[in-house]
This record gives sequence, structure tokens and C-alpha cells, in this order.
Amino acid sequence: MATSDNERVIRGSGDFLKDMGYDNPDEMRIKFALANIIALTIEDLGLKQVEVAKLTGLAQSDISRIVNGIVKDVAVFRLMSVLASLGKDISITVADSTSKHGSILLQAVEPEPSHAITP
Repeated sequence: MATSDNERVIRGSGDFLKDMGYDNPDEMRIKFALANIIALTIEDLGLKQVEVAKLTGLAQSDISRIVNGIVKDVAVFRLMSVLASLGKDISITVADSTSKHGSILLQAVEPEPSHAITP
């Protein structure tokens, strides 16, 4: 692709969040993932942000920021607490790593469909 004199090609590092200037891109990845799960859970439950605010003890404006991914100043534990208030279990597992340095992962597990038998 040809570029004009006013354009320059910038090669990224391969880490978008780092390139965007986040001090701790790994933490932000976790925050964004948790915020996304919160937004999807609110939608799945058919709740309004005002209702979520009452459930969590947060202001509706805080819920709005979380749902919109504005979570730089929100603690990971607070995001996990919101999920717990919405009926989600949070599990933290520590295990030996197969590499020299361990990794931090977030794994969301979809609930299994109900197999209730109706008469």
C-alpha cells in the first residue's frame, strides 16, 4: 500500500494495550474481560443498570462505566464482587507453571444447560 508524505507506517509491538499506553496491559486485559462478562450477564438477566446498582451497592454511573469498558480505575476485586452480586462464582486457582514464568489467565465458563425433567 502506498503512503503519502503525510502518512507514516507505525509498527506495533504485538500488544495493543501496551501500544495504547496502559502501564499494566495484563491487568487491563483482565479488567476488560471481567467488564465484558458483567455486561453480558446484565443483558442475559434482563436487568437495568439501576437494578444492578441496587444489587451491588455501586452507583448507576459506576455500573455504566463498567458496562462501557471504562475500568482503568476500577479494582479487579470490585469487578469480581459485581459478578458475585450478579450470581456468578469466582474461582482463583494457583498451579505450578510448565514454563519459567507463570501466566495469569481468565477463563469464563459457560453454564451448562439445565437438564430438568418436566412431568
